Amino acid sequence: MDERGRHRRRLRRRRGLKSTKLDEQARATAVLVGLLKTGKSTLFYGLTGRKKHMLRIPRSRIELPAGSIESGSIRHIVDAPGFYSLAERSEDALAVRELVLLRRIGAVLLVIDSKNMRRGLMLAMQLAEFSVPVVVALNMVDEALQRGIRVDATRLSRLLGVPVVPTVAAEGRGLGALKRAIAQAAPLAVRSVYPKEIETQINAIAAEIGEGQLARGLAALLLGGLPLRDRAFEDLGGQASERIRSRLQGLAALTRSGELAVVDAWRERAESIVAEVTELKPVETNPWSRRLAVWTRRPATGLPIALGVLMLVYLFVGLFGAGVLVDLIEGRLFGGLFLPWLDGLVAGIPWLWLRELINGPFGIVSVGLVLSIGIVAPVLATFFWAFALLEDSGYLPRLSLLLDRSMRRIGLNGKGVLPLVMGFSCVTMAVLTTRMLDTPKQRIISTLLLMLAIPCAPLLSVMLVVLARLSAWAAPLLLAMLALQFVLVGLLANLLLPGKRPTFLLELPPLRIPRMRNTFIKTGHHLWWFLKEAIPYFMLGTLVLYAMDQLDWLDGIREAARPVLVRFLDLPPESADVFLLTAIRREAGAALLAQQSEMHLYDGVQVLVTLLVMTLMIPCINSVLVMYKERGALVATSILLFVIAYSLGVGAVFNALLRTTGVAL
Repeated sequence: MDERGRHRRRLRRRRGLKSTKLDEQARATAVLVGLLKTGKSTLFYGLTGRKKHMLRIPRSRIELPAGSIESGSIRHIVDAPGFYSLAERSEDALAVRELVLLRRIGAVLLVIDSKNMRRGLMLAMQLAEFSVPVVVALNMVDEALQRGIRVDATRLSRLLGVPVVPTVAAEGRGLGALKRAIAQAAPLAVRSVYPKEIETQINAIAAEIGEGQLARGLAALLLGGLPLRDRAFEDLGGQASERIRSRLQGLAALTRSGELAVVDAWRERAESIVAEVTELKPVETNPWSRRLAVWTRRPATGLPIALGVLMLVYLFVGLFGAGVLVDLIEGRLFGGLFLPWLDGLVAGIPWLWLRELINGPFGIVSVGLVLSIGIVAPVLATFFWAFALLEDSGYLPRLSLLLDRSMRRIGLNGKGVLPLVMGFSCVTMAVLTTRMLDTPKQRIISTLLLMLAIPCAPLLSVMLVVLARLSAWAAPLLLAMLALQFVLVGLLANLLLPGKRPTFLLELPPLRIPRMRNTFIKTGHHLWWFLKEAIPYFMLGTLVLYAMDQLDWLDGIREAARPVLVRFLDLPPESADVFLLTAIRREAGAALLAQQSEMHLYDGVQVLVTLLVMTLMIPCINSVLVMYKERGALVATSILLFVIAYSLGVGAVFNALLRTTGVAL
């Protein structure tokens, strides 16, 4: 059998033509696909409820959330990450390609933002090349109407040849109809019209790849920017690869870029459909809103606006969250009422060890519960709400565009801002979102910076509590040191790691007034997720400290850590307890630091040095595990060893500078 025949056999196996139990399960699975910020995840939870499991993508480290659904033969639904094109080089697009190309799905649920249909329909044109069954969720129709955009969903359904269901995911509108429509998913009836020379090359390359619609779809993506070295083409023989490469080179010599021609064909077909199904009605717009949208994009006005926004967030979270709420919950509720009542309640227990386990120096209630609910949760609630306001207002993409030029110097582009901003919410989730970046170099740099210089919301919330008890210089000094490490490490990584920075393209959503209901729902969801996940870690860390205290191991650990903590970093021996708890959960260690500092075990410089080293050195267990899963053992271990050694050195230098200059904290 010749090379082409062997490849066709491999291609048939990849398409799942053999009837196996795994294939049957795959055909019962639908995949949610769409651009970023189209409400996919909200739709996913609305269709499946909060119960979910993780689905491993074949031949990758990527796991996606999956849930149960009943719609005809479809029994499962997977929430794929947002992306802009199937031809992207990002890991997110790769995950969707694996699902589509391997035929491991029964349907694609394409989510399109009603306010920005063109980009969503461009994605539909790419899916059409593979003849995969599709149903369209036309989401955010309420916001489109507010902007004078009315979409004829019935006409759109006739043009596409698939079910189209208007939805408002945030309010649950249309979800029942969408669930029923999944059973009627069908291949898209519309196709892009390519220039003659492009169509000829697509057919010729498809013949080199194999048979059927799968090969044509791959050929279109190849001309649309997907590199020939992608995993989709790894089964091609060497001769076929060379023939395809020669065709691509010949096309580039004869005409304009094939990639631009293919993308233009997708765009033109999408625009023609939009023109047929949408009706625009003039609405009254606020001129100040238009001016503000322009000001946020220009460096001269955008940077002051960004600094002002961040300052407002800091004041709201720092003063109200870390000040008023923490004093109310941790000081008055726990310290003034609950703990004294609990102390009297356990006083009758005859065993000292049990009394101390509940309400002692390392008690699961007096330390574990108070740290998590009394100190971390109130500040975290204000942070999540502020973050939800920025997200729903459409400001975060503008911040990405504004910082694009600065990010180039550290090997990233504006797209790389999104995972870093997400890191201030949760480093673990931010490491997962680095999949959206296009190159391994970008993903490694982002992961390194997330591990090293980005304090997550729980840690940041406790840091604000601690910093509020120091002088006004403390917070600016710590922020300046973290920013300096961010820039230095980013510049060094960009210099040493091979690879290029790809072009950054981003469509900006309109600035809008956030919906308070949505922001409170998001805040409640994130806060509940934190409490459910973090409280067991707080309890575990407290139990570890309690057990070590009972076994008289803490003194031994403090003595063993003395050369590093006491002599090298000039910290008190009790800081060993803080770093031990930090290894389990960073904000738990910071919360213990807050308690110890109230006992006057540290001076101001020691508190600041501890916070700096804690932020730079030890990410939480979850983020470490995710980093190993996403980046692999070699890269993850290298990053971890580097940040630990680097943080100790920076801590020692920072301590020496503060002592030498005599800054009063």
